[in-house]
Amino acid sequence: MKIQIICTSPGMRRNGIAHPASAFYEPGRWTETELDAFRSDPSFVVREADGTVESTLTEADFALKVDAEVNRLLTIKVGELQATFSQAVQNAVDEKTAELKAAHDNAMDASGKRLDAANQKITDLEQQLAEAKKPAAKQGK
Repeated sequence: MKIQIICTSPGMRRNGIAHPASAFYEPGRWTETELDAFRSDPSFVVREADGTVESTLTEADFALKVDAEVNRLLTIKVGELQATFSQAVQNAVDEKTAELKAAHDNAMDASGKRLDAANQKITDLEQQLAEAKKPAAKQGK
């Protein structure tokens, strides 16, 4: 069986050559390692073709089939990219929210400590004032 290689980015190089949108190759043209390289690249589709269906297609019909396959792959890729982007945005929002919450918590903790220190100072000053009034009260008798 012939091997058809469809390239979603015509002109892209793989396995040493620039590829058209679609091409048919005789069996044995590509090694299994080379075919695996095509299969692992999302820009390529590898399929076995007996040559009979393709030879009965007009060039326009064949171009439509290639375009349909390219559009199908692009739709998949767009969905994957959108999901990746959405996840990256969510991760960034979560990270920033955590940073802001930590900064808020730290500010509240620092404010609480300053308030406690101020209250202690007021208590100390009130005690000193009370102590200062005691001798004056004793002298006035």
